[in-house]
Amino acid sequence: KTKTIEQVLVDESNLTDFVGKPVFHAERIYDQTPVGVVMGLAWTAMGGSTLYIETTFVEEGEGKGTLHLTGQLGDVMKESAQIAHTVARRILLEREPENPFFANSKLHLHVPAGATPKDGPSAGSTMTTSLLSLAMKKPVKKDLAMTGEVTLTGKILPIGGVC
Repeated sequence: KTKTIEQVLVDESNLTDFVGKPVFHAERIYDQTPVGVVMGLAWTAMGGSTLYIETTFVEEGEGKGTLHLTGQLGDVMKESAQIAHTVARRILLEREPENPFFANSKLHLHVPAGATPKDGPSAGSTMTTSLLSLAMKKPVKKDLAMTGEVTLTGKILPIGGVC
């Protein structure tokens, strides 16, 4: 008995019928980033990923200017957050000298995905932007992402390994 071979054309219109949907995990958790939230870029063993830096206001009171950190941050990333806080305070003082936000606000900075350890200096620019977004009540664009170490004087250092 002779078997007939049916010819099948696989193209863009039916590709998923044969191989399934592409494996892709969207890491965007906001349709529009709220005030105090900024997307950062991180190096990983798989090449890279995005992560959010979230800063929120906890309470206000004269002389309550503090920063609480969470999100399984390593020592270098904790230092970056402290530097970002200092730099953001200076920038706000230069731009809005009458704004006492940082001096009088207890803040909480969090990097979601707590099960994933995070370390390295490159979130400094993202953290600074997150803090300033909250202080100035201005959201950042939802399609904006950044990376880069920030120095105590506010310089953003070149990203290692990128030409």
